[in-house]
Amino acid sequence: MQKMNYEKAVERLEEIVDKLENGNLPLEDMMKLYEEGTVLAAKCAKSLDAAQLKITELSAGKGDE
Repeated sequence: MQKMNYEKAVERLEEIVDKLENGNLPLEDMMKLYEEGTVLAAKCAKSLDAAQLKITELSAGKGDE
């Protein structure tokens, strides 16, 4: 998967959810989309964790380096 920023990953996740909720796809395609979605969700969670850590560090004054 290409390097994708958080916003693009969320946008793609929304597309995947819409397609999966529609349910008009063959099972194999749905499984591929689900797999892609889990990878993107993990990437988004990692990005959010990193942002939270950075905010915590800045709030504690450790961002002065």
